[in-house]
Amino acid sequence: MPTRKIMQSSGAFTLIEIILAMAILAATMVPVFFFMSKGASDTDFNVSRMFAISRASEILNAMLDNVPFQALRAGIPGFIKVEDLKTTEGYESFDDAWATKFVNTVFPGSEKTAAGYPCQCIVNDPRGQYYKITLRVEDISSPTASKDEKPPLKRIGKDYPDKAPKDFSMIGTGEPTFSYLKNPAKLLSQSWHQRIYLPNPVGMLPKANEYRFEVELPDKVSENHENFYLDEGYEKYQADAFRFSDPTATRLTQRMAKTQVTYTTSEDFRYCGLKRLIIEVQWNIEKPNLKTPDKTGTGMRRIHLMTIKADIDV
Repeated sequence: MPTRKIMQSSGAFTLIEIILAMAILAATMVPVFFFMSKGASDTDFNVSRMFAISRASEILNAMLDNVPFQALRAGIPGFIKVEDLKTTEGYESFDDAWATKFVNTVFPGSEKTAAGYPCQCIVNDPRGQYYKITLRVEDISSPTASKDEKPPLKRIGKDYPDKAPKDFSMIGTGEPTFSYLKNPAKLLSQSWHQRIYLPNPVGMLPKANEYRFEVELPDKVSENHENFYLDEGYEKYQADAFRFSDPTATRLTQRMAKTQVTYTTSEDFRYCGLKRLIIEVQWNIEKPNLKTPDKTGTGMRRIHLMTIKADIDV
């Protein structure tokens, strides 16, 4: 009887099958690697952008809160100069020692020039990305001469802040103005609490109508003996006294500054009461240019923040 040979598959892949499988795998992985790379790039950009915004905000706040109006000069970049303020009343403490300390903190590396300290520097984050920071300062001048008069006052309404406050009438000259709320007048009495507290609640025993802590009060809360927010206690002040309820606003024009700026003789800028501050942070995300933020090209990125600084020393 003839025998039959049974052929069995060895289970091995041919070279063509292996190459075809690798090609399919590579084709499916390309989009995965692309999105992974793009995600990492987007994350890196967002980190840089948040650093730039945070640093720019800190600098603008420092310029608003700590730099005198007259010490900040217009330019690209702007300058901090204090030499000509020695004879200006109220600016005696802002000398070169103050300017040097402030600039080294806010604009590290800025070196003094004849125009003052330039508001420009280069900083880096912990990842090694470098940023060029430039503060542009512009004096906001009036197109026409302002009238030499006192700031107008206006009660802005009891519905404020739930509703829009009453506004000042328009000024036909088109000059810039700045409106703000003055601090409230002092209360007639400096006593803030209806209840009397012991000066030393640990070593003294309470007397009649005296309490050691707020939790011992009948209503468990301390009450103001004068209703501060309804303006009780203002009877001895004029009708337009500054207050919390129906507060009084005041408006300034350029010539309403208490002291004229001393660094110019121009009639327009001598009464300048507003400065525009624009800060630019620039960086380059290309690997070869991480340390050269002012290098132009496709990798350059910028952000800008703007605010207004007012001279309200009235």
